[in-house]
Amino acid sequence: MKVVGEDGVGLGGIALLLSRGDKQVITGRTAPDGVYAFKGLEPGSYQLGLPELDMDAWKELSTQTLAGDEGKSSSVASWQRAPAPAEEIEKTHVIKQGECVGKVAEVYGFFPKTIWDYGKNAKLRKLRHDNMYILLEKDQVVIPAKQQKVQVVATGNGLTVQRLGVPEHLRIRFLHYDETPRVGVRYFLSLTTDKNILIADISSETDEKGFVDQPIPPSAVFATITLNPGPWPEVHEFNIGYTNPIDTVSGWQARLNNLGYDCGEEDGELGPKTRAAIRAFQRAKKLEETGERDELTKAALMALTMA
Repeated sequence: MKVVGEDGVGLGGIALLLSRGDKQVITGRTAPDGVYAFKGLEPGSYQLGLPELDMDAWKELSTQTLAGDEGKSSSVASWQRAPAPAEEIEKTHVIKQGECVGKVAEVYGFFPKTIWDYGKNAKLRKLRHDNMYILLEKDQVVIPAKQQKVQVVATGNGLTVQRLGVPEHLRIRFLHYDETPRVGVRYFLSLTTDKNILIADISSETDEKGFVDQPIPPSAVFATITLNPGPWPEVHEFNIGYTNPIDTVSGWQARLNNLGYDCGEEDGELGPKTRAAIRAFQRAKKLEETGERDELTKAALMALTMA
């Protein structure tokens, strides 16, 4: 069998549990390419579970009949008594800088929307304008009790299962000084995860709206985008998930800095440099130059930064 993400790429380290009627089980984890083979089974049907994932976090994608010797094995299946099921309870997760619901969902084994739409997160949804990807440090997210499900499987078949909510997408827009999109610009994207693992570079071009739009693992915390790689490269570095909500001063500072309106350090203080940057942005957008975080300026800023 194989476990893949929503982009069809295999996922390693996914826990599997195959059970039969006498409460005997076989456990395993997928290889880095997402594949695992249950060997030595007697012909018949079994139940497959993904015990570390909530029921809404995975689904059957396809089943294929294995050809020839591919579905046969001379091994002896390593059945063992089923472990006592872990008690699933509701938890509260306190957001750290750089986290969003997508990252939290990967850690706890959920589909992100299952957590975000949970009833006890209603106040947080309202506070953060229903944007689960831009949260503030120390926000509290309630994680519901995990629910399990099983899939009936038969010997001689190859099952492909899809992990939902993985990967995430990185979307960063590049503009010219006149705020028109930089279309068709070659780039390299380099990623580092929260465990300091480097991911192979991705090479592509910005799309028709000037976006770098690429699937990334939820665990990615740092990105380097090199535009026009070659003798005169243009290098941009990003801490993924570190932009604060738009209703904070630091959230305004991050967005203005990204657009080239220099606020200096993103310290959360509405000082002279930040006010000057706001006025410069208002001037460019033909708004009243107040230096204040008013609603018209906020709307214009969000329209450009998409968050």
